[in-house]
Amino acid sequence: MAKKESNTSEPEVAISRRKIIGDAPIVINEITDRCLYTGFSGTMDSIRIKKVVDSILEITTRTENDLIIIDLSNLEIIDSIIASHLIKLNKTLQLVGLEVLFCGIQPIVAQSIVTAGVQLDNITVLKNLKRAIAEVYKRQGLKLVKI
Repeated sequence: MAKKESNTSEPEVAISRRKIIGDAPIVINEITDRCLYTGFSGTMDSIRIKKVVDSILEITTRTENDLIIIDLSNLEIIDSIIASHLIKLNKTLQLVGLEVLFCGIQPIVAQSIVTAGVQLDNITVLKNLKRAIAEVYKRQGLKLVKI
């Protein structure tokens, strides 16, 4: 359970596992009142990344979220073309008012990104989903408490 940090007795906010979008090549879930989560898996190519970007942009324009976690832990490889798409996605989402937290880049994928000379300036990358969720809670003034 997530709970607002304050001295007053605020109601607890349950993490929602409500499915936001389903027929897209990815699934996007709401994990807090203002944060979406999606994970990429397998191999991405230009066609698939375009569908993913379109799905994310569609759902973010229909919802009142200001954060999105994009989990890359199940991607087999990120080449310079896919990295370029991720950078453009990040910039686009920033322009429409969303902060993007990328997480879960595998060491071999990180090496290929660096080898390709891809610059990830102005992109927030966290080690894993657990740390990304902790960052979301921190930014939203929430904390996880045992019940």
